[in-house]
Amino acid sequence: MGKIFLFLQDANEPNIQRIGAYHYAPELLTEEELKLGILVDEVPQAENIPGKSADLFYNIDTQELFYKYFDIELPPTSPEQQIKDLQKELNAVKTENKTLMLALAESAEAQQQDNLENQLAIAELAELIANKEVL
Repeated sequence: MGKIFLFLQDANEPNIQRIGAYHYAPELLTEEELKLGILVDEVPQAENIPGKSADLFYNIDTQELFYKYFDIELPPTSPEQQIKDLQKELNAVKTENKTLMLALAESAEAQQQDNLENQLAIAELAELIANKEVL
């Protein structure tokens, strides 16, 4: 396999250049064009990572090619899909609300029971104190 010419672009990082374009027939390039990049025997393959795009870079110090992976912005969904997604989310919130309302009702009931028990205990205590004062 022949040489591949990689055109370098500024990456706004020290000693790092972005690969802007590939040229598979570098012998057709002028001397001026050849000053704009590097010749390599092969280009490494990027990993296929779902939801990510890969850009090829060149480290000037180590003379190594490497990939940087960036999040892909997903295309907007259709209005129908947005409605389905919102309906699904709404149903999940309704289910969670029912669970929370039941827990709140149980808590209120337990609190009422505690209040009733406290009132009975206070009444018994008041009765005991009243009986001791009479004696």
